[in-house]
Amino acid sequence: MVDESPRHPPLPVAGSPGEPESPVEQVVRKTPWWAISFGLHAVGALILGWMIVLTPPPAEAGPFIVKLPPQPATPTVIVEDDDPHPDIPIPVPDKANEPLFSMEHDLRNESKDFEPDRKLKGDVDALADNPFKGKGNIDVIGPGRTGGGRKGGPLGGREDLRKGGRRGNTPKTNEAVFSALLWLARHQNPDGSWGVQSHLSRCKGEGCSPNPPSASADFDPGVTGLSVLAFLGAGYSHLSQDVYEGIRFGDVVRKGLQWMTGHQDIDGFIGSRAAHKAMYNHAICTLALCEGYGLTFSDIFKENAQRALDCLVASQNPGKGWRYAPRCGDSDTSVTGWAVMALKSAEISGLGFPRSAYDGTRAWLNEVTEESYGRAGYTFRGTGKVFCAHNESFDHQEALTAIAVMARIFIDRNPSDANVRNGAHLLMRDLPAWSGPKIDFYAWYYEALALFQFDGPTGPLWSKWNRSMVEALVKPQNPPSSGCKHGSWEPVDRWSCEGGRVYATAINALTLEVYYRYDRVFTGKDRKEM
Repeated sequence: MVDESPRHPPLPVAGSPGEPESPVEQVVRKTPWWAISFGLHAVGALILGWMIVLTPPPAEAGPFIVKLPPQPATPTVIVEDDDPHPDIPIPVPDKANEPLFSMEHDLRNESKDFEPDRKLKGDVDALADNPFKGKGNIDVIGPGRTGGGRKGGPLGGREDLRKGGRRGNTPKTNEAVFSALLWLARHQNPDGSWGVQSHLSRCKGEGCSPNPPSASADFDPGVTGLSVLAFLGAGYSHLSQDVYEGIRFGDVVRKGLQWMTGHQDIDGFIGSRAAHKAMYNHAICTLALCEGYGLTFSDIFKENAQRALDCLVASQNPGKGWRYAPRCGDSDTSVTGWAVMALKSAEISGLGFPRSAYDGTRAWLNEVTEESYGRAGYTFRGTGKVFCAHNESFDHQEALTAIAVMARIFIDRNPSDANVRNGAHLLMRDLPAWSGPKIDFYAWYYEALALFQFDGPTGPLWSKWNRSMVEALVKPQNPPSSGCKHGSWEPVDRWSCEGGRVYATAINALTLEVYYRYDRVFTGKDRKEM
């Protein structure tokens, strides 16, 4: 049985019993409760609004201030106590992908009587209306007499090509570098890049012979970075005014740097992440940006260099090295070598990164190095010959051992390290020679760096190796009679199957710049020599 009695007593009716209701009471009684509530709220809102309008503002009201909580401290470089560079905090960029600089800016000082040895501090930056803050040169990279300033680099322009140097370079090596730079300048794309295949569109006359079909445009960012490094290594910066064959070398560097920063994503990565071996591209471009900043200390691309460096560090496998993709879980000594060079250039230039990046590199090298004789492997100890589908016929070279020697020198600066000494002597077992399957520009590049650091410029190992290197590289360079190819090297070595003629020419120029591109980390005694 359901109780149908009301749960609440009936509401009382307004007024006394038997007294007639007023018109207002009748309306209220017949109006739903929700309508009454709505009406009361509307009236209240109307009264409040009039009060706000009629209330005068307070006199001399102050600004509205929002106080933000303090931001956490940013990491800094951790270097040895005797390092001359101060710790510099890593800036956090607010914006990404902004233009590096406007091409409307141009070089301003065209003076014919420019004094190449004067310091550049206080000069106007050629790319921005800010004072040039450079020191003229830095203590490892680009120690040439003009420090990458407005009038050329360590070679001092073409007028000095007939002179040799006290570090082992000769008029022939100087001329070879200069011819290579001219070829690279002629074959730069209008957008500032260099193309593994697209450089052929810049050829004149009979043109350059095609690259191997396997040479891929995936490596365009990498060869662009190498080409810019070749100019920076000879001391030419975005400020240089030297003009040869109608091409200003400063413009070449400027456009190359602009292309790299224009292809940098919000995280700082340069080039396509989808490219095969993408970390090669990013590491090489990061090295170029760091050296470009270190050669001039110009603020216009400092932030881009720092962002690229931050991304490089974030891409390292924790406690180990780098490989083809960011933080992919496995490492190889080759990509790690380019990363170490970028880190070292950043350290010298005062850009910030955590010491753990060096610690992981050292741990990786220890993991892949044969302790008894210093040979370094590729992805594990005792890897053996490394090849791809297009270069399996080439001989094994000690490129990875050279990378390990160079990296240990740059990181620890310890000439008595057994792995350094053993590795350096291992490199001497197979001297450079332009002979079919022995041609390996990549190995020669790293071997030159490692041995010059170990006992150059007058030590017995470097002196012997240098003679073979000069013989192997200078004579085979294409002569003036080769037309458009003049200054380039044929893409016939072990890794030209991927990078083509641009790669071959840029990396060989860098190898022949070893005399003045880097100082010796161990002693620094040669810093003022030319």
